[in-house]
Amino acid sequence: MAPLAVSTGIQIAYVVVLVVVLFIGPVVVAEMKGHSFLVGFGWFTLGVTWWIGALMLARPESWWARHRYGQRKMARAEARYGENPFT
Repeated sequence: MAPLAVSTGIQIAYVVVLVVVLFIGPVVVAEMKGHSFLVGFGWFTLGVTWWIGALMLARPESWWARHRYGQRKMARAEARYGENPFT
C-alpha cells in the first residue's frame, strides 16, 4: 500500500472541499459585497477577480456592509464608493 493512498470517497471529499474553498466561497463573498461585475468577469479570468472582489472593501449598499461593518468601516466604504454605486 502506498503511503499517501486514500480511498476514492476521501479523494472526492477533498475535491469537493477544495472547489468550495477556492471557487464557490470567493464568488459568494464577492457577490455579497456588491461586486457583481468582478463576479461576472471572473469566469474569463479563471476566478482571479473573484478573490479580488472577496478581499476588497464592500460597497456601502451591499448586504455585507450593512450587516458586518461598524461605523468606521462603513465610513471608509462610503468615502471610497461615494453616492454613485456604479463607480
